[in-house]
Amino acid sequence: MKLSEVLNDALNQQIIHELTNSSKYMQIASFFEDLQLSNLANYFKKQSDDEKQHANKFMNHINERIGGKVTLQETPFFNLGLIDIYSVGAIYVEAEENTTASIESLYDLALNEKSYMDLGFLSDMLSEQVLEENEASRFTMNLSMVKDFVLFNSLFGE
Repeated sequence: MKLSEVLNDALNQQIIHELTNSSKYMQIASFFEDLQLSNLANYFKKQSDDEKQHANKFMNHINERIGGKVTLQETPFFNLGLIDIYSVGAIYVEAEENTTASIESLYDLALNEKSYMDLGFLSDMLSEQVLEENEASRFTMNLSMVKDFVLFNSLFGE
């Protein structure tokens, strides 16, 4: 069955979503670098790389489908603006929750279009989101209790 244009467009939007998350995490990494908290910076660089890998998974899925066409649009610039160290957790959790909601919408769209071939891939991506949301929540909970950021940074050792 050929990938519908509607689902193809929605999958392309997910690629942009993943790349936007990657940009957010790189900005957070830079924020931690500015504070000389290099282990936390490296943690968010890894998160950024993970989001790029997710974008690649969606690109590969589209390219493997008959009728699929990746059409990358410009990734919207995301500016975190002025943040403090405690707001990082909220940004992180919100990004992962929004990603889950976006993939759930894709799953619903695929189900409504009877594009059953796509459900396994989207189910796998949702399973991955369970881990992503848990990690973001755990990080945020720990961050909210931190009194010594240098010590917290050391917990993310190389």
